[in-house]
Amino acid sequence: MAEDNIDNNRQNKRNLLKIWLIPAAVAVIMAIFVLLYFIRPQAIEAIAFNSSRIKNTISYYLLQRQPHFYYLEMEKNGKDILVRANESLEVTYRDEFVVKSVASDDIKGNNITVSIEGLGKGANDLGVLMRGIDLVNRIMEKGIMSQGGGTVSDYSIRINYRNEVLAAIPMRVVITPQDWLRFAKDTTNVKTQIEYLKKAIALNRQDTGVRKILAGIYTRLERIDDAIVQYQDIMDIAPDDKVALRELTRCHILKKDYDHAISTAKKLIKISPQDAEAYASLAFSLEAKGLWDQAIENYNAAVKNDPENYAVRFKLGDAYVQVKKMNLAIEQYEYIVAHAPDKNMAKLALGDTYLKIRRYDEAIIYYKEVIKYQPRFAVAYANLAAAYAGKGKQQEELDHLKKAVALAPSEPVIRFNLGVAYEKRKLDSDAVKEYEHVLKIKPDDSDATERLADLFFKNNNYAQAVKCYEQLSRMHPRRSAIFSNLGYAYGELKNFAGSVENYKKAIKLGSKSPNLHYNLAYALGKLGREKEAIAEYEKMSPPTKEVLSILAHYYLKDKKIDQAIKYYKKIAVLEPKKAASYASLGYAYAVRGDADRAIENYILALKHDREDDELYANLGEAYEKKGLYQDALKAYTNAYELNPESTRAEKKIPKLKILLLQKKMQKTNQE
Repeated sequence: MAEDNIDNNRQNKRNLLKIWLIPAAVAVIMAIFVLLYFIRPQAIEAIAFNSSRIKNTISYYLLQRQPHFYYLEMEKNGKDILVRANESLEVTYRDEFVVKSVASDDIKGNNITVSIEGLGKGANDLGVLMRGIDLVNRIMEKGIMSQGGGTVSDYSIRINYRNEVLAAIPMRVVITPQDWLRFAKDTTNVKTQIEYLKKAIALNRQDTGVRKILAGIYTRLERIDDAIVQYQDIMDIAPDDKVALRELTRCHILKKDYDHAISTAKKLIKISPQDAEAYASLAFSLEAKGLWDQAIENYNAAVKNDPENYAVRFKLGDAYVQVKKMNLAIEQYEYIVAHAPDKNMAKLALGDTYLKIRRYDEAIIYYKEVIKYQPRFAVAYANLAAAYAGKGKQQEELDHLKKAVALAPSEPVIRFNLGVAYEKRKLDSDAVKEYEHVLKIKPDDSDATERLADLFFKNNNYAQAVKCYEQLSRMHPRRSAIFSNLGYAYGELKNFAGSVENYKKAIKLGSKSPNLHYNLAYALGKLGREKEAIAEYEKMSPPTKEVLSILAHYYLKDKKIDQAIKYYKKIAVLEPKKAASYASLGYAYAVRGDADRAIENYILALKHDREDDELYANLGEAYEKKGLYQDALKAYTNAYELNPESTRAEKKIPKLKILLLQKKMQKTNQE
C-alpha cells in the first residue's frame, strides 16, 4: 500500500508539471520570437506568411519531431532569391550562386546542413559560392547529354537534418549550343570536338556558324563528303551564304567533282559578281575538265577583280601556255616579275615558255636570273641544261645537268635527263648508271626502265634486257613493242619457248611488223614445230626471197608440188636474173613430171650461169625423160666437163652412148 501511494504521488506531480510546462513552453517560444524579431526580422516575416509554421516549430522544439523545410535564401548572379520546397533552381554555365540560409523549423539551424550535388566541396555547402560552369562541364564530360535534349534534372540541392535528408531542391541544368561550342574549342581531341559540335547543332539546327566550324574540321581531316553535307545544310538554311558557297566549291574541287564545283562557283558569282576567288575557282574547275578557253575567260575575270592576285595571274599564264598563246602567257609572267615581291617562279616560268618556243637565248637569261637569287635551285640548272641542248651545246648541257644532280641527287627527273644527255654523247655506260639511279629512287619509273632495257638490248646484254623488258611488260601489258623486243632477247639467249610466247603476245596486241612472223617462225622451227613455223612464214607480206625459198622447199619436201611451184615462181619474179630462181623452178616441174617446163626453166637458168654442172645434169635428166637422148648426152657431157667428179654425169654418159649406138643400128637395119 505504501508503494501505491508513492506511485500515485509521482503521477500527480507529472500531471501538474505538464499543466505548468504548456504555458512555460509558450512563453519560451514567444521569447525566442521576440529575440528573432530584433536579430533576424527576415526570419519572422517568413514565419508570418504561414500560421502552420508556428505549430510545426513548437512540435519540433517541444515534442522533438523532425523539422519541416520551407525555402532557401539564396543569392544568384548578385540578386537575392527564395527557392521554396516545391520549386527548382535553373542553372546555366553563366550562373554563380550561394545558399545563404535555410528556412526550417530549426530556427537556429544548428542541425541543418546543405549539400549541392555535383558541386559540393565539403560537409556543408551553406555559404559557399558555386559556379554553374563547373556543373555544366561535369555533365558534359560525363556524356549525360549523349541522347540529346537541352536540360538535365538529375542534380539537386539536398537539405540535411543531422544525418538524414530533410528535403531536396531539384536543379535544372540547362545545356546550350554555346556550351558544346565552348567545349569543342577547349578540347584538342578532334574526335571529341566533332561530337560536341554535332550536339550543338542538334540543339540549334538553324545555327550556320557551328556548322561552318564542323565543316572546317571535316575538311582538315579530309572527310570531304562530311564537310559537303554540312555546307549543303547551310545552303538549305541560308541559300545566299557566300562563305558556305565558297567553301563548298573548294570541297567539290578537292573531291575532283568539277561539275558540282562549276555550278556552285557560278551560283556564288551570281550572288557576288565581284568575287575574284569565285572566278578563280570556276576557272580552275574548267581547266581540270580541259575547257581551256572558258578557264582563261574566268581567270581574266578574277584578275580584273583582284589585279594583285599573283597566284591567279600565274595560273592564267599557265592556261595561255596550254592553248599555245605564248605571248599572252609571257605578258602575265612579266607582270608578276615587275610587281610581285616574289619573282623567281615567274622568271622560271618565263624561261620555260621561251624554251618551249625555242627562243633559247631568252630562256638562258631567265634561268640564270633564277640561279642568281637561288643558287641551289636544281630545277633551274636542269632547265638551263635543256636550253643549252636546244642550242646544240652538249657540253654545257651536260655540265648543268651534273650541277642539278649534285644539288638534288634524289630527283629522278633530273637524273633521267642526265642519262639522256650521256646517251646523246654515246656514253652508254654512264647513261646506264643514271637510269639505274632513277630506278633506285623510283622503281616503277617506266621511262627509265625502257631506256635501260633498250641500252642493254643495243649492247647485246640480253640477260639484263630481259629483266627490264619483263618489268616493262607488267607496267604496260598492252604495248606490243615491249613483247617484240622481249621475244628477240629470249631468242638470242636460246630460250626459244620464251621467244615464241612473247612474239605471239606482240602479234596479238596488233603489231604489224613482218619481222615478227619471221622471228616467230624461226623460233618455232628451233623448237621443232615446223608446221606452225610454215604458217607464220606464210603470214609475211610481202615475203622475202628467203621466206619464199623456205616455203617452196618445205612444200616440195612435203610432196605439195603445186604449192612449191607457186613459191618458186615468186622467187623468179623477185630475182629474174639469177640462175638459182629458174633452176629451183625447173626442179619442181621435174618432180611433178612436167619435163617440158623443167627443160624450159633449166635452159633459162643456164643463160645466167653456164658454169653450174648440176644444172646441166638436171637438164640431161629432163631430156632423158623426154627421150631426147642426144640432147641428154650433150647436157651430161657439159656437166662432166665442168665437174669430172659428177657421178651422175659419169654414169649416164656411157649408157647414153650405148643407147644412141643401138638406136642407130636399129635404124640402119630397118633401112
